[in-house]
Amino acid sequence: MRPLSRRKFRALQTLALFTQIRWWNIVLLVLGQYLAALFVFSNPLDRWNTFFDAGTHLTVWAAASILSFGFLINVFYDLEADSINRPKQTAFERLVRPRTSLRFALLFLFIGELIAFSLSWRASIFYFIYAGGLWFYSHKLRGIPILGHISAAVLALYPFFGIAVYHHYSSVHTILYGLLLGHTLFSREVLKDLMMYKGDTIVGKQTIASEFGIENAKRALLLNAILVWVPAFFTRQFFSPIVEWSLFGMLILLSTANIIALTQSDDLKIMRWSHLLYKVILVMGVMTIPFL
Repeated sequence: MRPLSRRKFRALQTLALFTQIRWWNIVLLVLGQYLAALFVFSNPLDRWNTFFDAGTHLTVWAAASILSFGFLINVFYDLEADSINRPKQTAFERLVRPRTSLRFALLFLFIGELIAFSLSWRASIFYFIYAGGLWFYSHKLRGIPILGHISAAVLALYPFFGIAVYHHYSSVHTILYGLLLGHTLFSREVLKDLMMYKGDTIVGKQTIASEFGIENAKRALLLNAILVWVPAFFTRQFFSPIVEWSLFGMLILLSTANIIALTQSDDLKIMRWSHLLYKVILVMGVMTIPFL
């Protein structure tokens, strides 16, 4: 077998670097912020002005750049556990040296801060706190059961708070909607604990599954699946009929995903279907934003 040329190897390294960034999360974040800015935070008669507002675009892309920094930092800290849990993907990602990933992470941080600073110095501080939270989550909080899971959900929703502040918007129903999506994000983190149990245990990473046991992690999923129906039922009056039906569908999918995780935790292939359902819920959540 002929060795790869330097050019082809560099191309593979570049591809490996970009696979370390979870691009579907970036796309979902960007799309969600634009939909929120256009259909929730702006006046219905003033949407074109919002779309052509430079500050809106700067806010969206500052968050996207900082989140890219967060993903690269996360890979840097999780390399050992991922090499056990995801050996094939990690072997490909290891074409890139950790130092190179770190440099690109800092580059994304610089770009994000530069975009934010061009908006205002307050925005720069806001997104610097976001970057600090992503780093602290990967470095410390992720290894603290429950607190780490809650932190992941909060950090996922943090950019939406930023664009809401920029548009001087706040309302009860958007906060409630964010909390309902937060339940999905929390469940997804617990599911990851079950899927990554082997590698996390070997490297000594503390998660709900490795620290409290697989059965307790399942109980946490079951409890979350039950509890999420309670606020959804009592907050129906805050939402339009379209949002109500969308929430109902998301709750059904969330309960289904959690039941799959509860009953099929030994089968990693089936667990991946459960993880896919969480992604579908988040996509539905983003696409429902214009109807809030």
